[in-house]
Amino acid sequence: MNIDDYIIEVETEIKNCVNLANYELTFDKKSSETVFISGKLIFRNDSILDFKEFVKINNFGFRKLKYAYNFRTQINFIFRFDNAQDPRAKKLDSFPHHKHLPNGEIIESFEMNLKFILDKIENINL
Repeated sequence: MNIDDYIIEVETEIKNCVNLANYELTFDKKSSETVFISGKLIFRNDSILDFKEFVKINNFGFRKLKYAYNFRTQINFIFRFDNAQDPRAKKLDSFPHHKHLPNGEIIESFEMNLKFILDKIENINL
């Protein structure tokens, strides 16, 4: 897989999302091996997913150097998965991967991808 294949994969996942009303995507290719992707997806129920991924491709596959998937409504935070070096998440076995909950708690997670997040959103009733 190369960077262009990865970009096509991201676009395809978004376009296949049945509850999507509108979206904005930005692809900033830093080199032939790296890309910064950011997006805002608005769903039919007016919920919003803001996300970013900084991805590097090499001979062994791809690696997400940074990611964040922030799901919300206009007024309420629902969840965020990310791999930021959050000091409050350092105690977790999954560090740096973690999930932020609406009550402020941070729990263990694993490396996320857009398909998993979109599937999760499809199963949430707001």
